[in-house]
Amino acid sequence: MPLVIEPTSENSARAKPAFATYVGMRRGLSSAEARHRLEKSGSNAIADVSQHPVRRAFGKLWAPVPWMLEAAIVLQLFLGDYVEAGVVALLLVANAAIGFFQESRAQATLDALKSRLALVAAVQRDESWTTVPAATLVAGDLVKLSLGSIVAADVRVLDGSILVDQSMLTGESLPVEAGAGAEAYAGALIRRGESIGEVIATGTRTKFGRTAELVQSAKVESSEQKAILRVVRNLALFNGAVTVLLTIYALWLPMPRGDIIPLVLVAVLSSIPVALPSMFTLAAAVGARALARKGVLPTSLSAVDEAGGIDILCSDKTGTLTRN
Repeated sequence: MPLVIEPTSENSARAKPAFATYVGMRRGLSSAEARHRLEKSGSNAIADVSQHPVRRAFGKLWAPVPWMLEAAIVLQLFLGDYVEAGVVALLLVANAAIGFFQESRAQATLDALKSRLALVAAVQRDESWTTVPAATLVAGDLVKLSLGSIVAADVRVLDGSILVDQSMLTGESLPVEAGAGAEAYAGALIRRGESIGEVIATGTRTKFGRTAELVQSAKVESSEQKAILRVVRNLALFNGAVTVLLTIYALWLPMPRGDIIPLVLVAVLSSIPVALPSMFTLAAAVGARALARKGVLPTSLSAVDEAGGIDILCSDKTGTLTRN
């Protein structure tokens, strides 16, 4: 039964209904309609694209730099240098392990931060208020936003006034006031007040979801990898020329073919700097640990080198980087 408050003056008659009044005047979706919209639009969740640990571990062995070490192992096994091949294999595994464990620690911290997203929401279904999993929200749902709660989807405030901390998405260091007509985004924290809002976007269609998709699709070869490959390329060109000259000289002497082949393989092997990738990885891991002690979370070892290569960083205000 709607709650009616009689106006005491002409101005109050034109005023917007009080919060308690509004709750009774507006109807949310029925359970059947909510299920239909959920089937049509999908879950109010962002797909987890994080790789399985086993796949991530093997991924450390499948890249241009590991290929270089793997080629060295194959050549040494062909020459019968089993001890040397074992040493290079140990370097390869150590190189992959350092990167894997460092990034696993960062991923665990990120997963803890992601737990801040709302798991449940207060929604009006079948003309009564109930608590449902946030993943089942659909566009058109009426949700209640109150002190301490987390906005579960992009919402347009219909009634009431709230103070919203949206730093998780916008980077703004201070919370903002949101009244009727304003929008509050998924992941935001309600610092003060209470209001009723209508869900306008869910899942990947939210501001948070679209931002997450952009981050997930951003792939670039690190400058560290480019530097290693550039060094290897230059060494390969120089040693390749030396190897050709050695081969020509050996044929001119002439040397037995059985002696020329091992000579060429040794010359090729010498052009592969087997310790270089491990030194890069170890240096990046030390840098990541130092940054972690200062409150900076590198999500990958290559990110340390990328940050070190920044000349100019543009930010709209100090609080974007120093708070929240």
